[in-house]
Amino acid sequence: MKILQVLLVLGGLSASTSSLAADNLYGVISGGFGKSDFQTNDSESGAYKFALGYQFHRQWYAEFGYQQLSGQDLLIELPSTQDSLEQAEFGLTADAIVASVLGKASGNMGELFYRLGVMKVDIEGQNLTESSQCEFGEVRPFTLSSGEDYTLCEYDEAVLAGVIGVGFDFYLGVHFMLRAEVEHVKGEHDFSNNAAYLGLRYNF
Repeated sequence: MKILQVLLVLGGLSASTSSLAADNLYGVISGGFGKSDFQTNDSESGAYKFALGYQFHRQWYAEFGYQQLSGQDLLIELPSTQDSLEQAEFGLTADAIVASVLGKASGNMGELFYRLGVMKVDIEGQNLTESSQCEFGEVRPFTLSSGEDYTLCEYDEAVLAGVIGVGFDFYLGVHFMLRAEVEHVKGEHDFSNNAAYLGLRYNF
């Protein structure tokens, strides 16, 4: 999903909660690094996310947001030689809309939390095969200058996934907190992602 669409969704959520107490609302933006696996592809890349949160109970938050789980570029120009084929990196991108609940425990330094959630992940990727058919995705055949035939399998899929995580929000001041967290995502078609994030939380 495009970032503009996500911003509109989050903006709508923000507007719908305007009647709620501002002290219960917060926003988070985080960056980090993750490893994703899907079918025969795997990638290691930077990741980021942002979310709006609402404290609906003394020990519970609800968060809604957007994440880029993998940002590895897709291959545009097909290899023409054996050397270029060996150097080619077949990409994987994964973006998600997330809804989760966070259980938290407060202390002198901040808040320890654990996360349980669901996400819809939009995945685009590529993988190479010497077969003329793809087990997954659309077929894009090509031939090297030396005569070898290959097939590039390209896919664009949406999968449902669950997410669990744990983290800590450190107090920085009246409104700001430093967030550190790790999370694990597991979804359909053997999609998985493990990532660590460092971010900033602002309490409205």
